[in-house]
Amino acid sequence: MIEQKLDIDIVWVNGRKPKKEQTHLIVYHQEEHGAATTIAGKALIGERPPVASIYSKHLNTTSVNFIPVPFWPEYRLYETRNNDGKRFFILRIPTAYPIELTQDRYANKEVWMHTYPVVRDIVMTLNELGVNKMSYMTTNLFVLHKDFKEYSKVAHGEVVSYNWSTMKEEVTTHSGKYQQDSLELDYILAPNVWIWCDVFCNFTSSPFKLSEVLLGSASSESVDMDTGDALLNHILLTYDLSCDESALQSITEKLVDMDNIKNFGGLDI
Repeated sequence: MIEQKLDIDIVWVNGRKPKKEQTHLIVYHQEEHGAATTIAGKALIGERPPVASIYSKHLNTTSVNFIPVPFWPEYRLYETRNNDGKRFFILRIPTAYPIELTQDRYANKEVWMHTYPVVRDIVMTLNELGVNKMSYMTTNLFVLHKDFKEYSKVAHGEVVSYNWSTMKEEVTTHSGKYQQDSLELDYILAPNVWIWCDVFCNFTSSPFKLSEVLLGSASSESVDMDTGDALLNHILLTYDLSCDESALQSITEKLVDMDNIKNFGGLDI
């Protein structure tokens, strides 16, 4: 079944859309440096197939492809349930629109132009299926750049969360089961991250909505297993989801073996 919206085309893999029920969406970008979100996301997805593939003219794709292991350009949506039976969707984004690392307010205009239409259509479609909560997993990578040194760093092994739905001037720092609120720290977010959080917050009709960003620590390592574990453990503790240990081991080994491959976002790993 193919469903067409204004700027996206959705292929429902099983030939039908899932039924409507309250659902929590977890979003991550597979190509973030350090692969921490890839590690956490794959551990949550395991080896289950996607329920939907999402295409758009706005997606950032490679100019060439390769066989026998081609890149895939589409967003993929997965379905799972936590230990209480509550439904979760996991959206796996292979690549994002290129970002210019600068604080110039007039930069990155095309990121909005190509990200907003896709996010809007996805959010409105999932809203019809009962999705009223979203967590966007990302990392604190911008602070590694010289233009963003004055912003706060997420400590190694910790996760910082911010609830976009309340817009309170505080973040929460999580270290395992412990958490602490802070009013004094400012963190920088990539354009694609805050666009997701803002659009989900404003386009979701449920009065019980949640739009949060989960920010892991930054690392110059090409495979940051510690931050991947921190993000994964936070999700498991907070939302009572299960981890596919076999998939976690497999993705970690593959990423270490692929250490010299810079662009792995579209690989089916």
